[in-house]
Amino acid sequence: GDREHLAAVDPMQPAVQRVLLACLEQWLRDHPATRVVRFTSMFYNFSWFWGAEHAKLRDVYSDWGDYAMTVSPRALTLFEKKYGYRLTAEDFVNGGLYNSTHNAPSRRYRDYVAFIHDFVIAFGRQCIDLVHRHGKLAYVFYDDHWIGVEPSSPRFREFGFDGLIKCVFNAFEVRLCAHATGVQTHELRLHPYLFPTGLKGEPTFKAGGNPTLDAKNFWIDARRGLVRAPIDRIGLGGYLSLVEPFPDFQEYIAGLAREFRLLKSFHAGDKPWTAPGQVAILTAWGDLRAWTCSGHFTKGVVLYDVLEALAGLAVDVTFLSFDDLVTRGVPRGVKVILNAGRAGTAWSGGHYWDDPRVEAILTQFVQRGGGLVGIGEPSARPRPGRHFRLAQVLGVDRDTGDRVANGKYRYDVPAVPAAAHFITADVSVPLDLGPETDGIYVLGGGPRVLAERDGAPRLAVQAFGRGRSVYLSGFRFTAENTRLLHRALFWAAGQEGRWGAWQSANVRTEATWFAKAGKLVVINNAGEPQETVVTLGDGRTTRTVRLEAHGIAILDVTG
Repeated sequence: GDREHLAAVDPMQPAVQRVLLACLEQWLRDHPATRVVRFTSMFYNFSWFWGAEHAKLRDVYSDWGDYAMTVSPRALTLFEKKYGYRLTAEDFVNGGLYNSTHNAPSRRYRDYVAFIHDFVIAFGRQCIDLVHRHGKLAYVFYDDHWIGVEPSSPRFREFGFDGLIKCVFNAFEVRLCAHATGVQTHELRLHPYLFPTGLKGEPTFKAGGNPTLDAKNFWIDARRGLVRAPIDRIGLGGYLSLVEPFPDFQEYIAGLAREFRLLKSFHAGDKPWTAPGQVAILTAWGDLRAWTCSGHFTKGVVLYDVLEALAGLAVDVTFLSFDDLVTRGVPRGVKVILNAGRAGTAWSGGHYWDDPRVEAILTQFVQRGGGLVGIGEPSARPRPGRHFRLAQVLGVDRDTGDRVANGKYRYDVPAVPAAAHFITADVSVPLDLGPETDGIYVLGGGPRVLAERDGAPRLAVQAFGRGRSVYLSGFRFTAENTRLLHRALFWAAGQEGRWGAWQSANVRTEATWFAKAGKLVVINNAGEPQETVVTLGDGRTTRTVRLEAHGIAILDVTG
């Protein structure tokens, strides 16, 4: 149309930097009343290759966390000067995978990510210092473009941002925002946005929409994370005038805000109770991708479902990379290591399993009393006769078709899952683990199979040395599976004797205890009324709690 055409610029060019700083300086002078400047991103877009010529292929490739759109001749030249070697086109094309965040990164690519961090932080700090010189606060919106602006990075604090804003659909996104260090204010942008339609085109603030119900459903997902980790502010984005015809929405948001302020007050000077010992999520990225994989919830990435389940549990979660593991070993205090994902992905580990030290460290960890939970294709790195590098620890492996002539051990399966084991004690409906890994078989008589399908184990447990392992062929985030995972972590850690403290019997509800405040928070994660029995910290005393749909109950309870 008649609008000015947009073109990409290379922010590494000194001339471009001078123009950007001058534009920012002028904008700050022209808006003296503005107190907070929000950077939607810093200098780069995420990768999104459009398929305009393909009617049935709109997104040829997209990834919120890869760094392909940062490549320029100047960047490559400066990289070579700093690191002493030259990158090639294949380092970025990567066999057509374009270094998707879901694929295990090469060492060369990790060097390039670190190089871009150096630049974005250095130039970004100039912009933020300029904002501060004008007496304004600088916030960053972590969602649209996060290249070089990774809140979990230990270098994030070097920017000097005053606040971080995170758009949330789910509990794990709340935990991501709260996990960031180096900012004073952690803020959530809630859904639904104040737009006529939602992100998928469904009606929201227009005929046929029900924004109040939308808000309730989004809130109960986010609230699971809010009771586990502190957040400073919440807000909505969009056109405020759209809420005028919806007085029930206005009333509900007012009540939601009061609920948030109350939960925030419990976090002040206190931490919610968690079970003893940490659970470490082992991936190629480690803490750099804490509480996320790439962007919002993506179907088909099993670790997203796992993170969403963990985000609301009374479990102390940490994130561990293979580099961390080899350099420093398993951190003190970690009781269980969880590895989940498809073969070759950053989440399962891919080529990082080629280092024999990884297998040795984890095998020894379990032998000496640690716990291992594997989901999907944990430790997958095929070699002759083995698919899982930790097959002996897990007691199971995967047949991808090359064992057609080999016999398979015949195992027994309990007729009643709920009575079979501590892990399945709350199973009352058939397991729905989502898309599952096929071809799983047991290695011998060591593992105990608790659930199977079509002759293949779905849930298996094994004692290994003084430790334990649990294998799940898949995982889908549901209330029932969240309880199953919670119990699996306790059993793998050898802590089943401590199960029950501050626990809600109804799997559609969850309980959180704040010791200093003396408050027991019980939330209903369902859209229907629920009743539950909560066991207090002594493991014997109980409280019966009735909850409205989407509701919350707060009880005065001392330890």
